[in-house]
Parts: sequence; structure tokens; C-alpha cells
Amino acid sequence: MRRLSATGVVVAVAFSAATLAQQQTRPVQQTIPAPQTTPVFRSGVDLVHLDVSVLDRQRRPVRGLGPADFTILEDGIPQRIAAFSAVEMPAVAEPPSPWMKEVPRDVRTNQDIDERRLFVIIVDDAQLQADPASLRTLRETARRVVDGLGPSDLASVIFTLDNRNAQDFTSDRARLRAALDKAAVGARDMTGGMDRMFQRMSVGVIQHSVEALAALPDRRKVIIYLGQGVPVSLELAVTPVWTGIRSVAGAADAGADMRNLMYMMTEAFKMAAKANVNIYTLDVCGLRPPPSPVNPTCIPGLEVDYLQQIAAATGGRSATNINDLGPAVDNIFVENASFYILGYHSTKPQLDGKFRRLTVAVNNPEYSIRTRNGYDAEKAKDVAKRKEFDTDRPLGAALSGLLPKSDIPLDMMAAPFAIAGKKEAAIAVMVGVRQPIRETGLRTTERVGFQVNAFNVDGKAFGAKRMDVMVTLRPEASGMGEYELLSRLDLKPGRYQLRVALNVASLSTSGSLYYDVDVPDFSKAPVSFSGMVLAARPSPPVTPKDGLPGVLPVTPTTRRSFSASDRVVAFTRVYQGGNGALVSVPLSVRLRNEHDLLMMDRHEVLPVEMFTTERSADVNIALPLDRLAPGAYLLTLESTLARTTAKREVRFDVVK
Repeated sequence: MRRLSATGVVVAVAFSAATLAQQQTRPVQQTIPAPQTTPVFRSGVDLVHLDVSVLDRQRRPVRGLGPADFTILEDGIPQRIAAFSAVEMPAVAEPPSPWMKEVPRDVRTNQDIDERRLFVIIVDDAQLQADPASLRTLRETARRVVDGLGPSDLASVIFTLDNRNAQDFTSDRARLRAALDKAAVGARDMTGGMDRMFQRMSVGVIQHSVEALAALPDRRKVIIYLGQGVPVSLELAVTPVWTGIRSVAGAADAGADMRNLMYMMTEAFKMAAKANVNIYTLDVCGLRPPPSPVNPTCIPGLEVDYLQQIAAATGGRSATNINDLGPAVDNIFVENASFYILGYHSTKPQLDGKFRRLTVAVNNPEYSIRTRNGYDAEKAKDVAKRKEFDTDRPLGAALSGLLPKSDIPLDMMAAPFAIAGKKEAAIAVMVGVRQPIRETGLRTTERVGFQVNAFNVDGKAFGAKRMDVMVTLRPEASGMGEYELLSRLDLKPGRYQLRVALNVASLSTSGSLYYDVDVPDFSKAPVSFSGMVLAARPSPPVTPKDGLPGVLPVTPTTRRSFSASDRVVAFTRVYQGGNGALVSVPLSVRLRNEHDLLMMDRHEVLPVEMFTTERSADVNIALPLDRLAPGAYLLTLESTLARTTAKREVRFDVVK
């Protein structure tokens, strides 16, 4: 069952979620004045937030409602709406150039994290039969799901059996597709207790995914299930079994297994109702024909009931017995394109740990409401422990979240570089920070704690760096100060998630950000590139001042927006793997604008004399910013050697 435990890794690397307050929230867009002066708190039980979907009879979102259209009851007592926000997700428009949709930005940010929709894509490979048509449908449908995601959406991929290719929350479509394309036939139809174990894994992943999402603040939280379903028999689950009769021992075991599965499903349904997690199930079998020797897979059975029950019990939809799942995928995004965030101050602020039952109504009886049915108030001792933990270990608290903490705006980029004579690569970690300056117009010195940790897909820690630095902030008219921090981690080839956390002592708060990085084996491929970084002048102050000597000859920046007067250089390192004689390496340099027009198209050769004894050559490309119109651009470096092609890309913007 080790792979089942990896579910917690994908939704959040294996940290304790106890430090997350169930009612942690962010302020919504519109605050409604109270009759008397009442402070509005950012988080905790002071302001309870509800994510509310309003659908008409055709399950289309109802738009244009206001605070007066809603009624909130907590334990039957009316609550006054103190904050209100209508969230409208714009339709996903095709960009003017394909690369703007497919090439992700290499710099991540923790801003707007709390307002993003979350989608968990569960691939039930534990129950996937050896049916080529079903596997093909699964992959095609999964790609359609990824295509339907909005630019600000976050999605993760979880497998119920083989979770090695799982993907944590990201907006990087390429990473999501790469994970989903690895879906394969699972363990269905194995005999004996193994079948039952795989059934428990399938149901358990749904249960644990709901529990993980329930720990997050209110927002749109959707689970999309792709698979064939689990043959759960409700009748067998409730059938009484008489003990002491040898002939029904097998039935007793089967009945116990079914009751266990039903218990897990019931717990998942309860948690989904409390957290407003909607599950949409997509049957990759399509139209199920009657069983026959020619057609032994994807036959009608209890699996269809299972898929329909999960969706119905959680407010989602089920698409079964249809061959074209495209419209069902489109409906998922239509239903979740518009919703409301309601906030209120509870009339029962006691920290007693008791359940608060919630009822939300809208003033039109033809509309249906989807929101959570309640919450558990915090206990006073738990609040005290959490505050103590946040105070004593602010960086650990920031790193332990299911999603990054956005109290301090952070940008992050990471790039791997080979280390001569070693399997490990040096990961250059760059973090840009924006924070309020205590006294605008004056230079301010801040004590900053900074930490970066690396974890693989199983949640195993592979490295950590911690530093405490003094940072001098330049006075800015905006009242914000900017600076950048650099660090280094040495990691073996593989897939990792880097988690950075930053604490500013004077602000008594922290921020965090997570970044997926692939570390290649530079020693093998005939030609490969290191990561590509940008160095810019002017740029914010950086710590350490000498950059990362031994890794980079330039000081990298997380800036990706430049003016015509800036001086920016793209830097990468080209490697020749193996032990053969060094050769000259062809290099293509292309620069495209947002309309896919070539602004630069250079073809050159890196002579063999450029390569050092470490089999590497440095490449610097000056960006012609003074000749570029405002807009988005893509820089691509590409090289082919011995039938192996290496490529690096970076997006940037030019502003007036």
C-alpha cells in the first residue's frame, strides 16, 4: 500500500497538515460595512468563508447575484454577510501564438494562489483492465481536461496504483500531460485478495484526496476521476453473515471487504460535503456492450453504479455509457466557471471544537446551491499550539502547507548545472522578494530567514539549505522593497519539488513557494543544456552579493519583464556527454514574438576549442530589447548532435 500513501505527496509533500487552520482564509474583493465599527480579520474563525456555486435547472452557473440574494444559517441562526465576492473565470481564449499556451513560464509566483481553482485528476490505474480502447480514451480525455484548464488554474495528477509519475499542483500543462500520458493498464482481474487490495487502493485514493482538499481554505475544489470504476456491491456490504459456518467463510470475507469499502466511501462523502469538494467521474469504457468471449472487458456491472453514486453524493456529474466524453469534460469547466465567496463573522466564536452546521439559501427556489454543509470550530489548545509553532518555527510552518503561503510575495526559478566529475547537479535557486518598507523614503535593513528543501515524488527529503541574512532595501515610491536571494542544492538525477520559505522578522510573517525541477544526467547525452538563466541590469539587490561562484559566471534574476533600456543576457551551458573526442556543436538561436514571427534566427557553430576539459561551453545571448516592440517573446536555443536534440526556452516580456 506504499503507493497509496503517495497521494498525500501529490496533493502536498508529506508534511503534517495540522498546522493549517481549517478556516484559514484571505480577504475577498468586496467588504460590506457593518452597522458598527467591526474589525475584519484576515484569517482564523473570525471570518468564515464559503465557496458557493449557484446553478439553474440546466446546471448552468447563475451570474449577477449580490449579498442580498443569499441567506446564511449557522446552526439555524442567521448570519450577517460581512464580505462578498463574485468570481468569474474567463473563457479560455486561444492565444495568438501556440507557444504562448504550451510553453510555461520558468518563474513561478505565489501571488493569487488563494484565488485559483484546484483540480485533482485521479487516474484509477489500479482498476484499469487490459482494454486498448479504454486506455486510448483515458489518455485522450485526460488531454482534453488539461486543455480546458484556465491560465490561473492549478491541477495535480494522482495514480491509484503506480504513483511514480504523479504530478503535484501546477499550471504547467506540459508537466500535466507528461504525467497523464504515462497512464497504463493496471492490476484489474487479478485473483484472490489482491483484487480486494487494489479495490481498497482505488477507493482510498479518493478518500485521501478529499481529506487533503478539505484542509484548504474555501475555493473551487474539483476532483476529476478517470477510470472504469470499482465493483462495489451495496447489497453484499449490508448482507448479514452468520459465523461458524465454513461454507460461507468466503462470503464473509467478501462482505467484510465490501463493508470496508462502503465505510471509506461514506467517510469521503461526509468530508466532501463539509469541504464542498465535487467529484466528476468519467467512465473510460464508454458504451459497455454485453459480456462475450470476444468482449471480456468493460462489461456492464457494479462499476457504473459506483461512478454514478460518487458523483451524485458529492454534487458532481457522472459520464457513463457514452463513447464521447468531450462534452462531459466541457461541462465540468462550465459548471465551475462562476461562483461566489461569502464571508461572515460567526455568532458562535467559541473555540470549542464542535461542528457548526451551515445552510445557505438563495432567493430563487429554482436555483440549486453547492457549498459545504458545515465546519469544525477550532479548539483553543489547537489554536495555541499552532500559534506557538508559527512563532517558534515560522519557516517550517510556511513549508508545511498544502499550497504555498502568499503573505509575502515571492517569485522563484531553479536551474540545474553539471558538477564536474559527479553524478549530482548543482541546482541554482533564485527567489525574488517584494515586501512593505516600514518607513517609506528611508533605507531599511531587514533580518530575513530563508530555507529551501528538496523532495522526490515519494516525499523523501534529499537536501535542505538554511540561511539568515541582513537585507538592505531601497526606498520605493510604491512603499514596497525588492531584493533577490540565491541558494544552491546539489541533487542526483531525478524529479524533485523544491520548497522555499522566507520569514521577515519585522513583519512577523512568512511566505513560501514550490517549484518542480527535473535534474538530468548531463554525463550521458551526446549534447545537453544546463538550465537557462537571465542576468539583467538594473536589477534588485541580491544576496549573496557575489552570486553563485562555481556554478554561474553571471548573477541571475527572477525578473522576466524588461524595458528597452535594460541590458539582459541569457546564459546557458552546453555539455557533451560520454567519453568520446570533443567535437564542434551546432547551435540555433531563435527569438519569436507573441504572433510567432521570427525576430532573430541565428545558426552558428560552437567550435571544439570552446569546450573545457569538463566537456562544457558557456553560451551568452544578448537580448535585443531596444529593437523589440512591447509584448511577449520566446527565446529558444536548440542543438542536435548524434541524433540527439537538446533545447532550452525562456519567456519574457518587453514593456514601455
